[in-house]
Formats: sequence, C-alpha cells, structure tokens
Amino acid sequence: MIRLSHVLLPLGAAAGLGLGITAVLQAHQPPRPAPPLTEPAAAPFASYIGGSGQVEPPGRMVAIGAQVGGVALEVPVRPGEQVPAGATLIRLDDRVARATRDQKAADLAITRAQVTEAAVALADYRQQLRNAEAVSDRRAVSAEDLAKRRYAAQLYEAKLATARAQVISAETALAEAEAELQRLTITAPFAATVLQVNIRPGEYVSAAALDTPLIRLGRPGRLHLRVQVDENDAWRFHDGATGRATLRGNRDLSSTLRYVLTEPYVTPKTSLTSDSTERVDTRVLEAVFEIEDETLPVRVGQVLDVFIEAPPLRNAVAQAKP
Repeated sequence: MIRLSHVLLPLGAAAGLGLGITAVLQAHQPPRPAPPLTEPAAAPFASYIGGSGQVEPPGRMVAIGAQVGGVALEVPVRPGEQVPAGATLIRLDDRVARATRDQKAADLAITRAQVTEAAVALADYRQQLRNAEAVSDRRAVSAEDLAKRRYAAQLYEAKLATARAQVISAETALAEAEAELQRLTITAPFAATVLQVNIRPGEYVSAAALDTPLIRLGRPGRLHLRVQVDENDAWRFHDGATGRATLRGNRDLSSTLRYVLTEPYVTPKTSLTSDSTERVDTRVLEAVFEIEDETLPVRVGQVLDVFIEAPPLRNAVAQAKP
C-alpha cells in the first residue's frame, strides 16, 4: 500500500517550483505604464510645431531691485494689487539720510545769509568810496584813506563772489542729499500689477543682483505667451505663424494665439516642465504670442502646451532652400 506522504511530497515540490517560475516571469515583465491623469491636448493643425510656453505680462516681468542697501521699514503693496506709476513699493530706513539732508539745507541757508551779508557790506564800502571821491578838497581826504576804501570795496566784491559760489556748492550738496534720500524709497516705474512680493518690513535689502527679486511687476493688458521652439524645428517656424495654447490638466480649455514678435537670438533652453527626460542641452528660438481669449483661466508663470502651425516637412524643406 502506497503511503500518503509519498504522494504529497512530490506534488508539493512541483507546486512550489511552478510558483517560483511564475514569480520569476512576472518579475521580469516591464511594469505597465500608469494611465495619464488627463488626456493630452490634441493638435489642431495638420502640420505643426509642438512646444511649451510660459505665460508672462506684456513686455515681460520686471524685477524690482534696490540701488542702495538698508533695512526695509515699509512694504505698502500686496501681490495682485494695481499700483500707479510712482507708487511707493519699498521704503528703507532713511533716518541718517534725512538728517544729512536737513544739515545740507541748513548749510545752504547759512551760505545764502553770507551772500546777503557780503552784498550789504559791499554796498556800504562802495558808498563810502563814492563819498570820498566826491570831496572836492583833496586835503580833507588823504590818498591813503581813499586807497583803503577802494581796496575794501574790491575785497567785499571778492567775498560776495565767494559767497555766491558757496551757495551753488551748497545747493549741489543739498540736491545730492535729496537724491540719496529718494533712492531709499523704491517706486513703481510704471502703472503695473504687483505679481510677487519677496521682502518684509524689518528684513535687510541688498543692493546686489538677486536671484529672487524683491518685487515682480507686470504691465496691464492681455497676457503673452513666450514659446521656446527647439532649434531642430526653428527652421520650420515663420514670423506671423498662428498657434493655439491648451491648459495642462484640461485640454478643453484653450485659446488661439496672435503672433507678436520673435527674438532673433537663439538662447540656451530653459527647463519649463521640470521633467527629468526634458532636453536642456539644446538651444531654442523664443517667439512671443498674445493670448486672445481673455477669459482663459491662466496666471503669469503658468506653462501651457502650444501648437504652432507650420508647413509640412517636404514643403518646409522646399521653402527653406534659396
């Protein structure tokens, strides 16, 4: 009679072997790609150049910096605020500059008083000289006294000229002090929207070039889209081309693009997507378009998928040849 263990042991070994083989085969199979969260945008043109574009205000963003360093006392603006030209953006600690300005103003007042003093003294000595010269009897006024009066008049003419020069110098010093005081108040160079504020009251403001500007401003108007066209496709791009931009995450939200300009200098590519597979060791041609749909929910700095209409490859090759 066959024992039960003699049957179960071979069956168990065969089952284990099968499970091991199955596990090894499954481990060597490539993982299934995860489905996209949203469907990618479809190209609206039969022949096109694809790329990414970054939203920017008309005329690009303006990075606001400081001409001199100091501690920020006031930052009276907030992101999203509309400011007129000349509006105060940052006010630095200006106590020393104000004291210097007041001292220069006092110096100017002193020099102006010295001009008045010298002018009055000169008028007095000139009158004394005229009186002495008007005496008919030369024995009443000695030649030495008459000479002293002439020298005194000439001396105060020189003092008056010196005082007037000192007034000019004091006015220049006061204007310089006023300019230094004004440099401690950073103002908006034009009517703009405050896009970003990176400084707080009490923080030190450096006059050096900063990677992150103190404040970012944008001009009002329709938003622009700066598209980077890969150098491999740049020869197919033509000024005046039409395009369409689609929001990432919702391909149903899109807008036509109106050509604005092309920057003729081909620059090193700036990574827009932060994708590890994106090529950054190349150069790109930058073209600027205007987003025509003002209701499109986009913000400055946002990246959109862009399709630019271009001739088919064969036609483009023929057009590119002289």
